[in-house]
Parts: sequence; structure tokens; C-alpha cells
Amino acid sequence: MALKKDLTKGSLNSQIFLFAVPIIISNLFQAMYNAVDMYFVGKYMGTAATAAVSVGGPVMNVLLMAVSGMSLGVTILLGSLAGTDDTQRIKRTANTAITIFLAAAVVITVIGISLSPTILRLIYTPEEAFGLAVTYLRIIFSGMAFTLGYNLVCAIQRGFGDSKSSMYFVVAATVTNIVLDYVFIAELGMGVKGAALATIISQAVSFALSIVYFRSKKHIVTFSPREFCLDRTVAADILRIGFPSALQQATVNVAYLALNGIVNSYGLMASAAYGICVKLDSFAVLPCSAVNDAVAAVTSQNLGVGQKERALRGISAGRKILIPFNIALMAVMLFFGGSLVSIFNSDPQVIEMAHRYIKISCFMYIFYAVYYPLMGFIKGTGNAMFTLKNTIAAQLVIRVPVAYFFAKVLGFGFYGVAGAWIIAPVFSNTVYTIYLKSGRWYERLKAHQEQGKSI
Repeated sequence: MALKKDLTKGSLNSQIFLFAVPIIISNLFQAMYNAVDMYFVGKYMGTAATAAVSVGGPVMNVLLMAVSGMSLGVTILLGSLAGTDDTQRIKRTANTAITIFLAAAVVITVIGISLSPTILRLIYTPEEAFGLAVTYLRIIFSGMAFTLGYNLVCAIQRGFGDSKSSMYFVVAATVTNIVLDYVFIAELGMGVKGAALATIISQAVSFALSIVYFRSKKHIVTFSPREFCLDRTVAADILRIGFPSALQQATVNVAYLALNGIVNSYGLMASAAYGICVKLDSFAVLPCSAVNDAVAAVTSQNLGVGQKERALRGISAGRKILIPFNIALMAVMLFFGGSLVSIFNSDPQVIEMAHRYIKISCFMYIFYAVYYPLMGFIKGTGNAMFTLKNTIAAQLVIRVPVAYFFAKVLGFGFYGVAGAWIIAPVFSNTVYTIYLKSGRWYERLKAHQEQGKSI
């Protein structure tokens, strides 16, 4: 099959930019799912409901990201195969991935619905928001098959160098979500239950549209149940690359939950303020995540055809895009953060607490601009295990203990958590830079190629 987008030739700056823009738009609209829920719930139901939705987001992401992190394995494997025209191997890889994700969706649904109350208790969810948070989470988890299906579609398309097609699906789904949120919450008064139902229905629309697209374009991947398979060799490769990434994503979100637990100990207002801050930060880092994915795709394709130096240049190309953007973004958060917070909640105390928090945490955007392209390169080499080790150290050894120390020991309280958000990316960037300069990543890559293995 012809590669939809060849990233081994031409200007790296423009290729990374053009690859990243559709991902930014897609992720922006995808991130709007929970944000739109929070907006309508906060507007029509108040602070307790806002806290319920904001607490529910990180809990859902622990299990969701643990599996969607597996999509990196799919993207990297398909990226390394896309230029080979080995149609049968490409089909086996894609259809094995579909089978794995389908099984994972069933497991996550069962675990999520069963353990939602227990997890919410463990992170000290404010009692006023507890019942609403349980309701929200259980409905969200019931639609996990659609959520994971969409993530898999994105992974497959990005492996073929195409980041644009899936953008249209998520835009349609987000528009659907906004309309349904208004109908279910504003008109029918269904509260957090309506917000959750709107989300899973919208994600089902996104996944259905993607399958229609694949079949109408006579794509090599059809999502036909007759073609589902479980090739053990391919599955092992997906797990080898994807499982460390999945565990990495889970680690990040476990750290978020731990930070949520620290914040929730300061009461309902702090919980609502923190949830809004995390949501604003999640929007702010979308360009970083998109450039990360773009650099990973460039790296996997170029290393797959032996172009080491071009792959390395992808790091600086990604930084050229992110550094000026993130400086501007930091300025926006510093001076207009309060206005952004007020979109989600009108309580003056919540707005004041959230804006003070953002004035501290926004300085991490500078470090993210340097760190994310470098992380994307390491991911693109297929060395997900090193990325996992770095993430565990940054999140569980650095971020969570530092947040506790700042908040509880030094007495900075709620605002001490913000300081830990700055320190973690500084640590990670230092570790990645040392690893890159050591050349061990390349030695590992050559060893794999000599053994005839995929990246």
C-alpha cells in the first residue's frame, strides 16, 4: 500500500508543523469533551457538580490511558512498515491491534464500573460531590469501547503518516457533544448523568464515522470482524513497544490522582479550582503532545530507512515550533487566567484560587517546549522502556513527593502542588538529554535491526 505521507523527504519544519496541526485540532476537540461537560454542569448545577466532573476526569484517564498508551506500539510498527508495501504484514498488524483493543475495552468497562466508588474514596473526593462523581464515572466507563476505538483509529492513521483524517471525526463528535450537553443538561435537567451520556454518544458517533471512512476509501484496514486476528508475533511487538507506554500513561495519571488526593484534603473549593486548572493545562499542552507525536512519527519512519541524522534533526524542528508558542501561552495564563477560569465556574473564591495556582504552574510551559520533542524522538526509536523508567521517576519519585513536601511540610497548601508541576519536566528533560548524548539509544536500535526485529 502506498504511504499516505512520506516523512523521509522534504522540509522537517513544515512536515512536523503540518503533521502536528491536525493532531492539535483533534486533541483540542477531544479535550473539549470533559471541558464542555464541566462548563454546562458548572453553569446549571454549581460547584459540587463541577468538582464531581473534574475529579471524574483523572480517575477515568488512569484506565483509559493505560490502554490508549498501547496505541503508540501500533503507530510505531505501522510507521516502520508503511514504506515496505508488505500488505499482508500491515493487515496482520492492524487487525491484531483491533483485537487487542476490543478485549481491553471489555476489561476496562468492567473494572471501571466496579471500582469507581472505591477509587473515589481513596482520593478523598469531597462528600458533597461523591455520589455525582460515581454516577458520572460509571456511565463514562460503559462507553469505553467507543473511546478506545477512536484512539485506535488515530494510531493506525498516524502510522500511515496521516494525522488529518481522524481530525474530522472528532470535530463532528465534539459538536454532537455540545448539542447533547445543552439538551440533556440545560433543557432536560439531567445533570452529570446527562453530561456523561452526551460524551459516550458523541464518541460512538466519532468511531462510527471513522469505520465508514475506512470502508468508503477502500483502505487496507476495513475493521471487518472477518479480518480480526491475533498474530502472536505482532501482538508481542505491540506489547513490547506499547505496554511500557501504557504503563507510562497510567503512571502519569496515578500521579495526577495522588495530587488530586492532596488537593481534595483542602476541601470542595480547592477541588473545584484544581480541576479547572488541570483542564486549562490540558488544553495548553495539546501543541506539545501533537509535536511529540509528530517527532515520534518522523523518527520511526526515518530510522526505518536508515536516516539517523534526519531523525535527530526532528528534535530541533519541534522545538522551533513550540518555544515561541509556549512563551505566548504562558503570558496569556499569567494575565488572563482568571477570565479563563470564570468560564467554568462563577464562584469568586474558586476563580481566585485557580488563578493564583495558574500563575505558578504556567512556567512549566517553557520546559515542556524543550522536553516534549526530545521525548517524542526517544519514543520514535521504539525504546518505550526507557521512557517508562523516566516517567516513573519524574512522576512518583519527584512530582508527588515534592507536591506533598511543598503543600504539607512547607505549608504552601493548595498552591504547593503547582510548584511540583514545574520541577517534574525539568528533571525529565535532564535525563533524556543525558541518554540522547550517551548514544545508547542507537546501540539498542542497531541490535534490534541485526536481530531482524521491528523498531
